[in-house]
Amino acid sequence: MQAAQFHFWAFGILLGFCAVLLSPVAGHAQSSEIYVLSQDRLNNESAFGVRVRSKIETRTQAIIKENQRLAEELEVGEKNLTEKRPTLEPAEFRALADAFDVKVEEIRTAQAKKNQELGQWSDNEQKRFFEAAIPLIVKLATEAGALVVLESRTVIISADSIDLTNRAIELVNAEIGDGTQPNEE
Repeated sequence: MQAAQFHFWAFGILLGFCAVLLSPVAGHAQSSEIYVLSQDRLNNESAFGVRVRSKIETRTQAIIKENQRLAEELEVGEKNLTEKRPTLEPAEFRALADAFDVKVEEIRTAQAKKNQELGQWSDNEQKRFFEAAIPLIVKLATEAGALVVLESRTVIISADSIDLTNRAIELVNAEIGDGTQPNEE
């Protein structure tokens, strides 16, 4: 997942969240409480985020190992092709070399697709996490009487007492856990 895409998406969610809190429907239009929340900590320290990061790391390591194995195989193939070159007719060598190039491109494409699929899975899990977490954060903010909740990275100075992150992590863990459903994995 590209960080810029996630932060843009998360910023949009945060703006929407703030709009909900600022609306009269939120029920606390008279409140003057301001709170902060770290989206990064919420995501990274929640059971859901820990599970996703662990799975990404496992899958990334598997792709890296597979890439190393494939690179070694391709090196051997290239060496064999180079050793055969003096004994082959130019047209025969060209056909083998072209076939080898096609194989290399197919491997590159397949490996790039695996990385892309992992990134897409990660993006989908991020989206799923925030779709499940936002209503819980709204509930927590409403109960706290928040008029606005700011992303903690945009706040220069704040008291620890206005940080909802720890309570949000506890609530998210209690309500959505690690995000797995029965039979999902």
